[in-house]
Amino acid sequence: MAKRTKVQLGVATVDGVDLDFRTLHEEWNEYETEDGSRIRVKLVVTEIVRTDQYDLQTDQPVYVVRSGNIVVTKAPDELKEKLRDRQSR
Repeated sequence: MAKRTKVQLGVATVDGVDLDFRTLHEEWNEYETEDGSRIRVKLVVTEIVRTDQYDLQTDQPVYVVRSGNIVVTKAPDELKEKLRDRQSR
């Protein structure tokens, strides 16, 4: 059940409704860096608040979405070996 709350929107504190939600789909974004490492990132939404504000151009309600990132890194073996070499000195 939605409950009333206050959220920060820019420099203003505005009223809103904390909405329950269900995740329909989450995907990983994958990147390869110039050193050969692969970085995977997934954004995970933790809270959605529909504010009492409306976008003046589209008349759509303004939402505040709180989220966190999950990051997984896979480095090539040669980078791992360099780290082991430095640690053994």
